[in-house]
Order: sequence, then C-alpha cells, then structure tokens
Amino acid sequence: MPVSCTHLGAFDMLVRAKWLFILVGNNNTGKTTLQKKLIRLLSDDNRDIRLKCNCIFDITHPLLIRKLRTFSIGNRSIQEKLDEYKSVEKFFSIHFQEADLCFISSHLVARDVERMIFEGHKRFYNVCGVFLGNSIEKDGEDNAELSILSWDERLLADNETTTIVEQWDDQLQSVASSIVGLLIERSKGW
Repeated sequence: MPVSCTHLGAFDMLVRAKWLFILVGNNNTGKTTLQKKLIRLLSDDNRDIRLKCNCIFDITHPLLIRKLRTFSIGNRSIQEKLDEYKSVEKFFSIHFQEADLCFISSHLVARDVERMIFEGHKRFYNVCGVFLGNSIEKDGEDNAELSILSWDERLLADNETTTIVEQWDDQLQSVASSIVGLLIERSKGW
C-alpha cells in the first residue's frame, strides 16, 4: 500500500544521516574550546570545566531533537591519547562513542586522519573535515594535504590567530553556532 506524503511524519527516523566531524589542527587551534561550545548549543550542558574524553550527550536543541537524538565528543586529539588508544583502529573499536553526530579531533597527521575517515565510513558515517583558519594560517601545506583526502564534506572555520581572549572566544562561538545552523538546515531534508 503506497504511503501518502501527508503521513511521512510518522516515518521521520526510518531514513537518517549520521555525521562524524573531525576537527583538524595541531595544539592551540581551538578544537577543545569548539567542542565545549557545541556541547552548550546542542545540549544546554555548560562545560566550562575540564571536559572528559569520549562523552555522549542527548540532543536537546529544539530544532534538532526530532531528527537527531544523541551526539558524542572525543575531546582530546587522537595523537594526544595514543598511549591509551594504541591506534586509530583501537580508538574506534574500544573508545569511540557512536551517536547521530560525533565530534573528534586530530593533529595534522595524514595517515591518522585517513584512517579516521575510513573507520567513520565503515560505521556508515558521512565524514566532514572541519579545517580551522588559524591552523591553515600556520600549517597551510599540511592542511592542504589533509583536504585532498576522501572527505564527504569540508568546512572552513573562520578563527584567525589572535592573542585577545575575548576575540578567540567569540570566533569559536560563531563557528559552533554556524555548525549547529548548518545541521538545522540539513535536518529539514532528512
């Protein structure tokens, strides 16, 4: 029996997209601060204190709650935790928290990022590289090398190098808001 378009609301969760966002950049580019701001926007959870690694949260944002239920945050770059994770593959098999949206981060290590993309695809995620402006300013060639990998999408974050704390914070808040805005727009078609 055919389903009429007016009754599709009951089938909202039958087809969905899962997204893995990989924040790429070396130390002090804003990856952890950006993740804290995403937590605040997506779940209203205030994470000004130290953020634990590999946490999962319920999405409470009113414009996303029907399409996306959970998100996870990796926090530290994979390379900073290799003593615990042992490898990218073991990170994904043991520590990675599967959710509708996942945010993990990496330093500018092409072989690790390539493996992260592969592991995400293997788990049915669309994989998006989030390239940070201040990282591109400092390490343009390494970022370009990562950009040519098999991403499903690339985002460029406007966060220029600055020593002014308020400007740094405002830039990352704007980046987080832009990512959430993009998710809201995309979810309308899911």
